[in-house]
Amino acid sequence: MAEDFDVDLFGDPILSREETRGRPEHRWSLENSNKVLLAFARGLDVKKAAIAIGVSVPTLRKHYFAEVKKRDAAKLRMEMTQLARLNKAAAEGNIAAEKELGKRLDKATLADTAERVANRGRNGAPPALPRLGKKEEATAKAEAVTGKYAPRPIPTRMMN
Repeated sequence: MAEDFDVDLFGDPILSREETRGRPEHRWSLENSNKVLLAFARGLDVKKAAIAIGVSVPTLRKHYFAEVKKRDAAKLRMEMTQLARLNKAAAEGNIAAEKELGKRLDKATLADTAERVANRGRNGAPPALPRLGKKEEATAKAEAVTGKYAPRPIPTRMMN
C-alpha cells in the first residue's frame, strides 16, 4: 500500500475518519489470507476464521473465496509444507531438522497404524439386525404363542 497507516494491537490499519458515508469496503491482503489459511489448518470453521481477521462471514466468503475452497485440505497441506521444509533443511545438512523430520514421520506412521488396527475387526463383521420397537416385539410374541391361546389357523376351504 502506498499510504502509511497506523496499526492497532492486532496489526489492522487504523483508518482516519473521513466525511464519507458507510464503512469502507474490505480489501484482500496476503497477511489476512495467510491468517485465514492458518485458521483452517488449525481446524476452525468459517465463522471463527472471519472473527480472526475482523470481518463478517459473507465478507470472508466474498474476498477469500479461494481460501474457503481450500479449507478441507488445509491441515494436510500445512503438514506437508512443514515436512517439505524440514526435508530441505535436512538435505542441506541441518541435523536438528533431520531428527525432527524422523520424529514427525514416525509419529504419522504410528497414528496410521493405530487407526488401521482400531478398525480391523469391524470390516468383516455382518451388520447387526435392526432392533424391533415395542409394538413389533409384542406382535411377534403374540404370533409365537402356541397351545390353548394360539391364534386360530386361517381357513383353507372357501365357504361359498
